[in-house]
Amino acid sequence: MASTNTLVKGYRPGRVPRAVRSEQLLDLADRLFAERGFQAASMDELARRAGVSKPVIYDHFGSKEQLFTTCVRRTGEVLADQVATAVYKESDPRARLRAGSIAYFRFLGDQLQAWIVLFDDEPARDARFAAEAGLIRRRQADLMIRLMAESSGTAPDHDGRTRLEAMTLAVAGAYESLSLWWHRHPDIPPEELADWLIDLIWPGLEQLISQLATTDAARVGPSSPTRRSASAQEVAPGSFD
Repeated sequence: MASTNTLVKGYRPGRVPRAVRSEQLLDLADRLFAERGFQAASMDELARRAGVSKPVIYDHFGSKEQLFTTCVRRTGEVLADQVATAVYKESDPRARLRAGSIAYFRFLGDQLQAWIVLFDDEPARDARFAAEAGLIRRRQADLMIRLMAESSGTAPDHDGRTRLEAMTLAVAGAYESLSLWWHRHPDIPPEELADWLIDLIWPGLEQLISQLATTDAARVGPSSPTRRSASAQEVAPGSFD
């Protein structure tokens, strides 16, 4: 994201385009919510940092709740992009999982105050933002489903999809819980946190990848119509000059 000064530089007070001002407010709100969480972040402080009046903020976002929802949605998209980018820089399944895990925890390291509003089991969690929490959870689970399907050489919608979806949601829950625990133990480096979790979950994921590959191979066996069709095409009369 561009810095706040860069976004509004060159515009006279009262002449900042609406889209530019919205982007500035979102950037500043991201930082404020990350620093203080939802409850402690005040619109007075946001207005002071932005150099605007509170009515300007409400004109853009309607309410503090809507501003936070917009920030969370944008943050979730950035998180998904960063994790996916890290994952696809690697080819080995375990290395992919580690790269994505480190990216996940590094990103959340600056967002934990806001994160507990979405996922904490204690009073800090706010039910008003459950839909956004669910969307973030779904994105992470979908990425893991794609990763597991690619690692096992199967399509994401293959016969084992139901089991794969259940297991990835369970893993996503482990990441959420550990990130909340991290909020109370911030001295642990994200790389170490990722390694702890991978040591725990990788044996099961590796077994699942192997089972999915075996199941898919049995389903598309030598006697299947697809395989027979391909074989027939390879040796069909008239295939050669």
